[in-house]
Amino acid sequence: MRLLVTLILVIAVAASAQEAAKPRLPLVDPFTQDPVLRPIFDGMRSRGLEPLNIHRTIGHAPELYKAFAGLASALRFSGVTPRVDRELMILRTTQLKDGDYEFAHHKRIGLTCGLSEAQIDNLPRWRRTSVFNERQRAILEYAEQMVQAADVDDATFATMRRLFSPQEIVELTMTSGFYVGVAQFSRALRIEMDKSPTTYANC
Repeated sequence: MRLLVTLILVIAVAASAQEAAKPRLPLVDPFTQDPVLRPIFDGMRSRGLEPLNIHRTIGHAPELYKAFAGLASALRFSGVTPRVDRELMILRTTQLKDGDYEFAHHKRIGLTCGLSEAQIDNLPRWRRTSVFNERQRAILEYAEQMVQAADVDDATFATMRRLFSPQEIVELTMTSGFYVGVAQFSRALRIEMDKSPTTYANC
């Protein structure tokens, strides 16, 4: 009898976890006729890409998605900070914020931008490994203090000032802040991982 009760509880917990993992909003039709979304999604397809689940979720608010896409694109493709540095910032930020959806996508992107498997695998242990250079270690320390601490201490920021230009600091800071929000968004709405790999945003 006790075994039966235990089995029923295990099944119930598993079913509850499966239910909890379901996305909380339906995905917007990738072939939507919305006048804001359609040209953006069509532009993706013209480059051999498909809108991702996060795009099709934010797409419920088309004007917000348009602004989101513009800022995301600027953070990745504009500016002066080397793309590999920006991807490192994204990966550590989303990892710290439990942004599993973003981390999975940007792991693949980061590899195309010059990060190694060893670097990505060692992100949680970056202080105890030699696979990161001085600039990368400064980015990782800055990311952790922005995400986890009440403030960035003066010593950490002094290192950033020594290694990066003011424009690079702004770009890296904005990148981390943006992806904190994106990670929170994807967690709250339980965005499901895309079933097919994509080259979206690769270097």
